[in-house]
Amino acid sequence: MTETLCFRNIGQLIQADATSQPGVRVRRNCALVVKKGHIEKILKDSEVKASAKYKKVIDVNGCAVVPGFVDCHTHLVYGGERKDEMVDRMSGVSYLEILSKGGGIHDTVRATRQATEATLFDQAKARMKRMMALGTTAFEIKSGYGLDLDTETKMLRVGQRLRKALKAPVTLTYLGAHAIPPEVKRKSYVEFVLESLPKFRGLADGVDIFCEKNVFTVADLRLIFLQAKLLGFDLRAHVEELSHQGGSYEAARLGALSCDHLEHATPKDIQAMHAAGTVAVLMPGVTLFLGGTKQPLVHSMLDARVTLALATDCNPGSCPTYNMQTVIYLAANLYRITPGQALAAATYGAAKALGHHRLYGGLLPGQRADFNILKTGDYRDLVYYFGENFIDQTYLGGKRVTGGKEPAGF
Repeated sequence: MTETLCFRNIGQLIQADATSQPGVRVRRNCALVVKKGHIEKILKDSEVKASAKYKKVIDVNGCAVVPGFVDCHTHLVYGGERKDEMVDRMSGVSYLEILSKGGGIHDTVRATRQATEATLFDQAKARMKRMMALGTTAFEIKSGYGLDLDTETKMLRVGQRLRKALKAPVTLTYLGAHAIPPEVKRKSYVEFVLESLPKFRGLADGVDIFCEKNVFTVADLRLIFLQAKLLGFDLRAHVEELSHQGGSYEAARLGALSCDHLEHATPKDIQAMHAAGTVAVLMPGVTLFLGGTKQPLVHSMLDARVTLALATDCNPGSCPTYNMQTVIYLAANLYRITPGQALAAATYGAAKALGHHRLYGGLLPGQRADFNILKTGDYRDLVYYFGENFIDQTYLGGKRVTGGKEPAGF
């Protein structure tokens, strides 16, 4: 993208960074200048009207412009669906009960092992395009539905192909420690994950683990993370989701970029995350879909100045959604945080959880020009209304990738 674009008549331009946490900066009646796929500068709208400098000027008709959403926790490469499991849970069977009987993640593992790389790529590409149409411009994608070397490798190869095909920022995570295959003894499987880590250098950017009762222990987390850290991987962790195991405290102590889920995290865990600069990734869609009632201590996190991030956890078992707008709405209304706090968590906070907050997520000069033009002039409509798509156009690296009609005022 080499041409200079000027987006003028912006009703609200929303920026997010560390200085505006826990909210966002709202700039009114301004213009956004994009050059070579990056944000060059922000101008007053009157400066553009009085100048003939910009040949390519796009009038957004008073609509709001917000940073592209960053979905920092997804499992969007997978085979099959789990609708029968959904019905079982609605009948009172717990998530861990289903898993212990060989269902849950194991159903997806079987389907993903059987699927060809081409099939997984086509399905995941369609999911990503739907997510982009809903405003997501950067992604994290985990493996974890193979639980063997060949399938885990296949999933990460698909992730690399998606990055190239859609030209979107994609962070890849090896999640071999997602579940223990029924055909393998627990100790042997942990040893397999440890031995496999070097083979994923160059394929994955980070390493994750599902630290949970009857799955992987804090001791397992420590062993895997120490080895992963030596190999240069970023660290992320599924922790304190269904019970408190102490994984978030240990993950933060070892320098994890993020701790994810955190419904059962304690004040001690939160203080450890603050001390380490670890981001708290929250996924209210999981709580809704699994019928949970336990909420993370979100305001304790805010009081401790832990950076919040939001993500879909897009997966076939516990949160089959592609829509970060839904997640923003749920976070604001379930956690009782402000629209600015929710939007900052879905952009700057989520980019920080991936270690990329200097590259994108804030609509700041020098960052990638990844942003959304809304159908409304007030970004707060994202958490005021629900069940509606407020994205009119999505831009990735300064290039429009979804939408096309002139944005209408609201």
